[in-house]
Amino acid sequence: MRRTLRAHGDQKELNMESYMVVAKFKEGITQEEIREMIPAEQAKAKELEDKGAIGTIKIAMPKRTVFIEAFADSEAELAKNIESLPMAKLWDWEIFVTTPPAGAPQK
Repeated sequence: MRRTLRAHGDQKELNMESYMVVAKFKEGITQEEIREMIPAEQAKAKELEDKGAIGTIKIAMPKRTVFIEAFADSEAELAKNIESLPMAKLWDWEIFVTTPPAGAPQK
């Protein structure tokens, strides 16, 4: 699924692939380690959101799993964006290309 994004204050349209990143906290990572990184994580996530690289982030702490809606021209670009998040070093993560829901118009 491709996404068209109008950059802030810019009429240039960017066509990017849509992805879901599923990240699980590595064994042995403590709640305290996670809490310490939250301010830096929020700042970097905001920066990536502002440039259209990520959308919604959902966390299922009982399962120690993070779901990140992401957008990029390639998986390599996406990996670079995810690796820039401070918490990425605490995760084992996987990238999934998303497809439109059944019946959705194709672009």
